[in-house]
Amino acid sequence: MESMILITAPAAEPVALADFKGLLDIPATDTSRDSTLLMMLLAAREAVENYCRIALITQTWLARLDSFPSAPLRYDRNGYPQVLLPKPPFQSVDFFKYVDTSGAVQSLTRDPSYGTNLAAPFYGYQLEPGGGIMPAALSPPWARPWAPQRMVPANTALQYRCGYGGPLTVSMTAGSAVLSSPGFTFNPDDAPQIAGDTGTAINVPGAGAAGAALATYVASVSNGIATLATAATAAVASVSAWQGNQVPNSLCLAILFQAQFFFEQGAVCDQLEPRVINSLRNGGYRNLVS
Repeated sequence: MESMILITAPAAEPVALADFKGLLDIPATDTSRDSTLLMMLLAAREAVENYCRIALITQTWLARLDSFPSAPLRYDRNGYPQVLLPKPPFQSVDFFKYVDTSGAVQSLTRDPSYGTNLAAPFYGYQLEPGGGIMPAALSPPWARPWAPQRMVPANTALQYRCGYGGPLTVSMTAGSAVLSSPGFTFNPDDAPQIAGDTGTAINVPGAGAAGAALATYVASVSNGIATLATAATAAVASVSAWQGNQVPNSLCLAILFQAQFFFEQGAVCDQLEPRVINSLRNGGYRNLVS
């Protein structure tokens, strides 16, 4: 990637302020240092993300390239030029645009048919969403090249959402599997790629049986509206749901201990606590691909 620009920052932090204050034995009623503690939690989360080269809470990034990638040498014989998206886990693509040979900006759409849909636009992309710390890979539809481009700087722009998960305000009607989320548009990439795949996990408090949470996943997306694999048992309005998976406990613990290190050392130490951060490599949370 030539450049990465943060478009939408996380709407929440994976570690609550109350948990951090409990670790430090600071009474919940003592709010005199809350703003400083929150900054330490944010800095600790960013330290873990930067070391692991992943995203924790849902965030949106814009990647700008100077061209579509050429085929890596290991794939040169068959042609397999991929765009690997940094900061996994991947969620969905917002847009994929490029400057064509005439100087006009064009949009690429995803072809989920793996080249079997002859009515699909000739130029597009197919998606391998990856999983966990493995980055998503975008490549041309089967047996097709990337689109011709005018060779100007930053002639390719790709905006996408990533992270384990994040909060989302939603509403549902009893007996319906349609999920309504004002101000948020679900992308088709949030839904399963092929039959048998599991789409984005969704947890809606109060929409399940007897007031329990509805734990399910996105089965399909049409016009930005998601249909879940399970219908709601009870109606809910404007509740705070969770889209995606929960941040693993090992990463939350690393954030807590790193924030504690910031609190206790302050300006005395100018380096990260290696035992906290380096333990994540052995836990399989460090992305070494992109």
